[in-house]
Amino acid sequence: MYSRRSPRRHSLEPAAPIAALWLALTLLASTPSPAAAQPRDQQRATPPRESAGALPRNVERLDSLGGITQYRLKSNGMTILLSRNDAAPVVTFEVVYHVGSRNEAPGTTGSAHLLEHLLFNKSTKNFGRARGQRTFQEVLFQAGCDFSSTNMTTGYDRMNGYSTLPADKLELAMRIEADRLGRALILDSERQPEMTVVRNEYEIGENNPARALYKAVVGAAIVAHPYHWDPLGYRSDIEGVSTEALRQHYRDFFWPDNAEAILVGDFDTATALRMFDREFGSFPRSSKPVPSVITVEPPQEGERRVIVRRPGEVGLVKIGYMRPSSLHPDFIPLDVLSTILGSGVNSRLYQALVEKGFATGVSASNYALRDPFPILIDATVAQGVSHQKVEDAMKAALYAVGRDGVTPEELARAKSQLEVTVIRGRDGTYELAASLGEAVASANWKWFLQYVDTMNRVTAEDVRRVAATYLIPDHATVGWFVPAKADGKKPQKAAGAGGSTESSASSGRSAGEPAHATFAQRTLHRVLANGITLDVLANHAVPTVAVHGIVLAGRMHTPWEKPALGQLTAMMLERGTKTLDKRAIAARLDGVGARLHVTADMYGATIQGSSLSRDTKLLLSVLADEMKSPAFSDSELTKAKAEMKTDVLRAFDDTRQRAFDRLSQIAFPVGHPYHARSKDETLTSIAAARPADLRAFHKDRYVGASTYLAIVGDVDPARVAALVDSLLDDLPRGSRPDVDMPRVPRARPSHEAVALAGKANMDLMFGAASGLRRKDPDYEASLVANAALGQSSLSSRLGKRVRDTEGLTYNIYSRFTMTDFLDGVWLADVAVAPANLGKAMKSTREVIESYCKDGITEEEVATQKSFFAGNYRVQLATNAGTAQALVLAEKFGYGPSYLDEFPDRVGRVTREEVNAAIRAHLDPTKLSIIVAGDLEKFPE
Repeated sequence: MYSRRSPRRHSLEPAAPIAALWLALTLLASTPSPAAAQPRDQQRATPPRESAGALPRNVERLDSLGGITQYRLKSNGMTILLSRNDAAPVVTFEVVYHVGSRNEAPGTTGSAHLLEHLLFNKSTKNFGRARGQRTFQEVLFQAGCDFSSTNMTTGYDRMNGYSTLPADKLELAMRIEADRLGRALILDSERQPEMTVVRNEYEIGENNPARALYKAVVGAAIVAHPYHWDPLGYRSDIEGVSTEALRQHYRDFFWPDNAEAILVGDFDTATALRMFDREFGSFPRSSKPVPSVITVEPPQEGERRVIVRRPGEVGLVKIGYMRPSSLHPDFIPLDVLSTILGSGVNSRLYQALVEKGFATGVSASNYALRDPFPILIDATVAQGVSHQKVEDAMKAALYAVGRDGVTPEELARAKSQLEVTVIRGRDGTYELAASLGEAVASANWKWFLQYVDTMNRVTAEDVRRVAATYLIPDHATVGWFVPAKADGKKPQKAAGAGGSTESSASSGRSAGEPAHATFAQRTLHRVLANGITLDVLANHAVPTVAVHGIVLAGRMHTPWEKPALGQLTAMMLERGTKTLDKRAIAARLDGVGARLHVTADMYGATIQGSSLSRDTKLLLSVLADEMKSPAFSDSELTKAKAEMKTDVLRAFDDTRQRAFDRLSQIAFPVGHPYHARSKDETLTSIAAARPADLRAFHKDRYVGASTYLAIVGDVDPARVAALVDSLLDDLPRGSRPDVDMPRVPRARPSHEAVALAGKANMDLMFGAASGLRRKDPDYEASLVANAALGQSSLSSRLGKRVRDTEGLTYNIYSRFTMTDFLDGVWLADVAVAPANLGKAMKSTREVIESYCKDGITEEEVATQKSFFAGNYRVQLATNAGTAQALVLAEKFGYGPSYLDEFPDRVGRVTREEVNAAIRAHLDPTKLSIIVAGDLEKFPE
């Protein structure tokens, strides 16, 4: 379906949210070389306010559409798109560079991505260690940015750099991107350690079977065009490209007339344009034409097939069919087709494969790119089913569309889903900037703004025609991932061949916190008669609504011998009620482009919903029906168990998850909720679950006293509160579960290996029981303590040494985790190549020991406070984010006022309190060390 193509992220962070408020609520130089490159000196958007006389002399206004205005610097041709949105005191500034992996050749593949790493945090004229100055990430971190709000990414068509930060930091964001554009030093002394970081990123991707199959299929589908290889490039090119080649790449492509800027948020137009002219106006145009791509992919003349065999647990089938570029008239009809094929329970592929038990998951992806690329169809093979049977079923479903067409209902549903997806793409400063950035890279900015109008003109015949034109047997590239038994052999150094991964961090910025009113003042807070805690907050910036909820019905609330019960119960809620079956629920939601999902983890069932504000009643009505009257049918439970089994098998093939599981088994005794179960224990629990078990658990735990709901968006709070009360008033009150247990003493440290054969990357994890709980008085001090040590993979003590200086890892971080109700663990995790394991272990241990011995500095305390204060404003600038924060604050008994109080809580933390928290919760002599990967025993 419609999608910004998934960019290659510069940095990989843990899957759990890492922003300041989420942490608060849930966890939580040398002289340059002479050879160095020489620096070259339809949302309710607020319309730009400017007059012709207010523009700087070097700026001209070009065009305007949909609340977005384009300007250009006369001196060098660089353009900027402006969209004002003052719903929150934040801005997103992005620069898109028209250079990606399509601008490379064999021998220099991955150059754009490696160059991006150097531009992301290495030295320029005004930043970086080469000249004794602070790095980009140190400066941005202090301004409140982490990897959820500032990054650089590289894809097939483009590189970009962006920051979402408090509005008063706009000039800093522009100054940073200007240095990246024209003042990078590109030093060999900085390339060498960064090369190993990028190589480790490549190795992390090689651990993922789905990623390996993606690269194989795209590489077989595209044989001539540069999309053939992955944006990371081939391993040999990553290792072998010279610093001078990277400098030449920089000189070829990094010019203002080959870049486009985007600014969205709370700013004054005239002031912002003066900043833009001041920072970027002095750069000259490119003195010669920027190199272009001339290779055209030749037609495919028969089916192509690839098989990837390596150790794994779950089979996969992927089929690609070449289709035209995003600007081709058939691209948007293909978007409609891919939505009909793969989006939701009522999609063709779901009905043909998942419903029949052939697969546990399906999808269809149609990435917007400047040149032709395959539409990709995916299926996760169910246990005991052959790859061939899955492939045949996929092809039958695909070819039926070209033969028989689609129904009016399918067409209308797909259009609604796509329209709401586009509206969500304008819901906040980051989302709009990102949407515009991807459109600029693959088409043009008006393409995004005109997408819905173009899509609404698509007919059922258009969909049948494009299916018959592009989804044909001779144009298929079929790939299988076949799990192989581990044989102890080391993995080959596979050469990557195409693809870009999904982005890891994103959030729209729309809810905000106007200075004239606090969250406590603006939030309608009620405890309903049956015990449900409800918060409703109005934000009329965009016609959308976000719903977030938690029901205390997670793994820690289940009997020890039934660990799968909580997750299976949550999974079953959207699989049918006593009044609506699964397809009827999906039809109601998909028909208006609404989303509603319930998942479960250790602490509870999490509800996430969104829709256009006009459909709030429909969304909440479906939620109420699922909460009160799930059907728990035998047939749907069988499918849910198959899907959960697949998820478990995948998790047991993941190095990070396996290291964490072993750490939790060491830290917590058998019987403790945090003690991880074995694969056999979990699979046995899944197999044993019966509908009666789920009904009993639902009756006991899905009650008002255990339920917390927040609704944020374009709503009338009083009316919505009354609606929720009427829909859920007959949910039994019940009681909130008591999970209090004695604190767990630190166990004797252990050094262990978790063997996972065939993995190119390892996870090295240090950790121990922390003794820290969310309601402890030193919680905020502990946040600050950990932030200085390992919050950021680049600006923390661990990041600076192990990644940025020594280049031993792509991803390193530390966290206090599992602190919600009981005391959890502190851990540090390092992704590392086997050859670097010893060095990474030594360096990480030394940093931890030094920090615990010497404590935090006053400068570090000030930096972390500044980070939390700025990051707080950014992370509360989304409807969904604010709803989540309200629910978490209510869960811990703080109420909406906590969202106002958090900056002061952190601001009052002293150095003495932080050092006391280090002594209380982090003892380097008690840390266990776990290594998960391709090894048989813990290294000496």
